[in-house]
Amino acid sequence: MEILQILEKNIYIFFFIFYRTLLLFFLFPIFGVAFFPTQLKILVSLVLAFILTPVISFKLPPLNNVYNVMLILLSDFILIFLISFIFRIILAGIQLGGELVGMQMGFGISQTIDPVSGFSMPVISQFVYIIFLLLFFSFDFHHYLIYFLYESFDKIPPGSFSLKEGLALFIIKKSKLIFELSIKFLAPLLIFITLIYVSLAIIGRLIPQMNIIFVAFPLIIGLGILFFGFMLVVLPRIMYPCFSDYFKSIFIFLR
Repeated sequence: MEILQILEKNIYIFFFIFYRTLLLFFLFPIFGVAFFPTQLKILVSLVLAFILTPVISFKLPPLNNVYNVMLILLSDFILIFLISFIFRIILAGIQLGGELVGMQMGFGISQTIDPVSGFSMPVISQFVYIIFLLLFFSFDFHHYLIYFLYESFDKIPPGSFSLKEGLALFIIKKSKLIFELSIKFLAPLLIFITLIYVSLAIIGRLIPQMNIIFVAFPLIIGLGILFFGFMLVVLPRIMYPCFSDYFKSIFIFLR
């Protein structure tokens, strides 16, 4: 009889771990993209759940009726949705900066499909997103994500997460990152291209016979791509603090 009770308890623990892990892989922007197969998300979630079940212990919430179970599942969904939403704010800031850079360089017309949102985005913005993705895994921040998942069961057992008064204000404050990151990313190239425009305007006044419009278009694209290549060197320095601040923010949820 005791063996059956232990087995039943472990099955419930495994189910809640699997459910929260599955939500993470479906809602988190890095893993929720279209090119990440659904079968693979489920498989990885199962493997992580099997690994974490023996090392995680938490008090099971009351499972008296379907209503309680639905509230527990909804509570976990809101938790993972919020941490995914905050990360999506950072991602939106980086993509907006890439979009503005592309427009300044003359690549506003060239569009490609964004795998996260499914909408068309400038090619420079997509390139920046790929760099963002590579740096996320290069800095080993996916390990922090797994660690957060592990700690979340100790600090926030299933069904215990609730929306507090300061949470909305906290997310609103974080939303400023959309504009802050885009300006950080855009400012150097914007200054550089402005200097090119000023130089071309001066040349146009000194040499009226030159067709400035004909010269400016390929010149801005060429110099813009060259300067953008130099910007990639400092891009990790911009993104690393963003990742660090993000994980500091989500660990606030554990408090």
